[in-house]
Amino acid sequence: MHRSLPQRISVETPRQCIWATGVILLLLSTRTAAAVSCEQLSEHDFTTIPDAPTVVESATPVDAKDLLPGYCRVRGYVKQRVQLELRLPEEANWNGKLFMQGCRAYCGEIHIGKANDALLKGYATVATDMGHTGHILDAKWAYNNRAGEIDYAFRATHVVAVAAKAIISAWADTAPKRAFFRGCSTGGRQGLIEAARFPHDFDGIVAGAPVAPKLGALNFYWTSTANIGMDGQQILHPEHVRLIHGAALDQCDAIDGQADGVIDDPRNCRFEPSGLACKDTQKSSYCLSPVQVKAAERLYQAPVNSAGQPQAPGGHLPGGELNWLDVIVPQGEQSALYLHLAEENFRYLAFAEDPGPEYTIDQFNLDTDSERMNFMAHLSTGFLPDLRAFRDRGGKLILYHGWQDGPALNTVDFYDLAVQTMGGYTATRKFFRLFMVPGMNHCGGGPGPNTFDFIAAIEAWVEGDSPPNELLGTHGDESGTASYSRAVKAYPD
Repeated sequence: MHRSLPQRISVETPRQCIWATGVILLLLSTRTAAAVSCEQLSEHDFTTIPDAPTVVESATPVDAKDLLPGYCRVRGYVKQRVQLELRLPEEANWNGKLFMQGCRAYCGEIHIGKANDALLKGYATVATDMGHTGHILDAKWAYNNRAGEIDYAFRATHVVAVAAKAIISAWADTAPKRAFFRGCSTGGRQGLIEAARFPHDFDGIVAGAPVAPKLGALNFYWTSTANIGMDGQQILHPEHVRLIHGAALDQCDAIDGQADGVIDDPRNCRFEPSGLACKDTQKSSYCLSPVQVKAAERLYQAPVNSAGQPQAPGGHLPGGELNWLDVIVPQGEQSALYLHLAEENFRYLAFAEDPGPEYTIDQFNLDTDSERMNFMAHLSTGFLPDLRAFRDRGGKLILYHGWQDGPALNTVDFYDLAVQTMGGYTATRKFFRLFMVPGMNHCGGGPGPNTFDFIAAIEAWVEGDSPPNELLGTHGDESGTASYSRAVKAYPD
């Protein structure tokens, strides 16, 4: 596979002819022995890969179907438990590069299908379950499982990148000439960790809406408990959320000069829920009671301890209130998602010693327990601003986040810190750029532009030295049809 021979060998005598023929035969025999077919990959020994001993359990050709080209599906694991799937394009279609797709939430599944757009472009694609199996919202796998927590925190992404390159090198008889990573949410955290801790794994990284485990858990706790009254019942109901959202848009939508249902930079909006307080003659569904005003105000605030000290950069921003539905404000019989996520984190992931399944959210104390979260936070955070090694080896990093996503200010705060660390905006933008997307929710959705060709953007930057000053995003409806497009400029614009 991918054999290359000298284009021309000059022959002047019979002895030189014999010598030249021998060279050709030696080249052919050597490269044929090194290359491994799809089916043979499962028989190949990859357990000697340094720091990433790998077992290929199956390697199966898959025929082209539903516009997806044919490929070789490789399944296996990096010892002890990091599952992976690698898809190798048919030899004639391979572009010579590797593309890794990140996970979401607590992972536990291999989201390789998310990388089909890269497979269509000729990439070899790979993804991992990050060292455990389970539902993406279930953290029970981490209970008293430090090895699993380390895999999830940072090891799995790195060792799978190493393993994928080694498998490709055996299959193609050449290493990938480029490697790219793309992920959002937990995948965004994976991308930032790769840039800071394993800067030689990828040439280009796209990290979206990166989760900050401690900050995220504190925000889940703060916002979910904000909507629980002294009687244990929810305070705000869906009609109140829609009331608040409408008022925020009425006040701030046109600040950017266009009333389009999107607040371009919600930090410029000075909306106060107290303006919706009920008068004596009003019905509560058309206004807010004092308790409801207080709950809404808390949702816009950063988590603070009893001394008023912020424990995270900020709360939710005006314009994204409809995202409170279901995650903070239930619309049916199910409990709020953020409450579940906070309890899962506190029980199994937040502390050095796991309290376990009996732990409930009302046992958490911001004054004493926030500091106790630092051990695990340092283990798994991607918010590491010293990116000199990634910069110096020529790496390029695109970070993005939707303004309507609750943790948006965490990302802005991290980027500002990275800018300070790396010598200012001009120096940082040479290799690392942030895009804050108006009207986009967590990793997509929302009334703003929500779909971008990040592969083309990072390719152009890495391979063409063409940094993205702006990204063209499209807004798609539920059918996937693009209704409009809009350019988003690099932060700060």
